[in-house]
Amino acid sequence: MLKLITPERAREILEKYKGTIEEVSRKYGVPAAAIRAILYKEMTEMDIMDPAVDLVVSTQLTGRKDSSTGYGQIFGRTGLRAVEYAVEHGLVTYDTLGITTDHRLREQDPADIRLIWNKLNKEPEFNIEVTALNLLTCAEEMTGRTDFASFSEEEMKRALTRYNANTDTITAYGEDAYRLMCAFEKEC
Repeated sequence: MLKLITPERAREILEKYKGTIEEVSRKYGVPAAAIRAILYKEMTEMDIMDPAVDLVVSTQLTGRKDSSTGYGQIFGRTGLRAVEYAVEHGLVTYDTLGITTDHRLREQDPADIRLIWNKLNKEPEFNIEVTALNLLTCAEEMTGRTDFASFSEEEMKRALTRYNANTDTITAYGEDAYRLMCAFEKEC
């Protein structure tokens, strides 16, 4: 498939959003290099089908209601789970994330998933922040904790793998994301 974002363009985007990445890294304790690695990996894997599927979801012309979207390639349902995790743990409020709602967001509510999907699709800074929040949920799920500084190499690879796959076995994605994270740490 034809890739949409070259490695060079991905680096330009990471540079453009460097301040956002650093801010969410400090705010949530997620290593900036890990956020960069996930964003870079996801961006350089985007192909011509990604915007086509986003268009289908955004126009609601078919039954498709969710897709991975934005620089972090996050599904609305996944983003909602990450936001709820952060709210439940007192890390954020809906207001601080710019989410306007009069009720607690629910994964079972298609309108709530749509709300998050639209923000992920249209707001790069929100997408980057939710990328970090999703990494937090992945770390918690894979290790039982979110203190990234205490992670072994294997634990970090498992958290990075979980970002992309519903498995606790390290995949090629996790290996590659870890390699990228180590490379980005040298650039920091």
